[in-house]
Amino acid sequence: MAALAASAVAVPLLRHRQSRLVGAAAALLVVGAAAGLYPLWSNWNWHDTAQNPAAGPDVAAMVAKLETHLREDPNDVTGWLMLGRSYVALERMDDAIVAYDHAHRLDAGSAEAALGLGEAMSLRAGGNITPEAAKLFEQALAIEPASPKALLYGGFAAAARGDVNLARTRWLALKEMHPPAQIEQLLDARIAELGPAATGSAAVGTAAAGTAVGAAVAGTSSEQAASDVEVSVNIRIAPAMKARLTREAPLFVFAREPGGKGPPLAAKRLTSAAIGTQIHLSAADSMIPGRSLKKGSRVSITARVSFSGQPLPAAGDLYGELTYDVGQDGTRDLLIDRVAD
Repeated sequence: MAALAASAVAVPLLRHRQSRLVGAAAALLVVGAAAGLYPLWSNWNWHDTAQNPAAGPDVAAMVAKLETHLREDPNDVTGWLMLGRSYVALERMDDAIVAYDHAHRLDAGSAEAALGLGEAMSLRAGGNITPEAAKLFEQALAIEPASPKALLYGGFAAAARGDVNLARTRWLALKEMHPPAQIEQLLDARIAELGPAATGSAAVGTAAAGTAVGAAVAGTSSEQAASDVEVSVNIRIAPAMKARLTREAPLFVFAREPGGKGPPLAAKRLTSAAIGTQIHLSAADSMIPGRSLKKGSRVSITARVSFSGQPLPAAGDLYGELTYDVGQDGTRDLLIDRVAD
């Protein structure tokens, strides 16, 4: 049960000594909202129980057994943590919050409980770091300063409140742990988004992290320019379409070349709770390194509410599209006003 939330990605990494410290962070980046782009856009059907053990009947039976155990022994902290991880893997975020909250109340000194609760809150909020989640990430860092997952989320929390120096420091500290290449690429993209470090200053680990790190990793001039390019849209929904939205569902926002096929240039997986907010796509959301949004290009932006949970079009999905000139258009209104046939 403990392996449900991370086994698909973390186990292969944990087999290598170099990657043990970052196994949890790797699993989080792939399964979580921000970096789960490969499974979302590949040909693998992650919602097919024959292919995805996390949704199979055996797993469901194990979760039910664990739920029964916790009703009989509600003070089992380890059990609540296992249940929280399982619910996250099954994308049952409301249940995950309840499970992690139980664990956190039973053991306020558990970094895993604080991280899990903050992660579930953020995923339920469409990938946004809520103020309450940010406090939990800071709490986890105070408990376990060298936790890769705490450094990752602590960086997001710092960036969300505008403390770019602290965000950079935490992500550089995580890079010092030598994560796998795909994780390092994601960190580089996030660090580049923060802008250049102050001239003449060295990035130093916080007292919480207790880690001194070198100067910020600098990309090539072209990579830096690409990191500054973004598209910005306000997601709206037509009244007639809103009436069809009877429950929260995955929301995919992506940019691709007009008429292009294959992976988009940039993509985000959110939930329909993000309708009514402003969404940004940038190099940090690119699917393939070196292939991202470029200034002066024209792209098609799509917002799709997927009732099937998959990004590929399906009958009954709600969607909207617009053409966007990168580097020229400012924030545009993207209206979800159509139903897929």
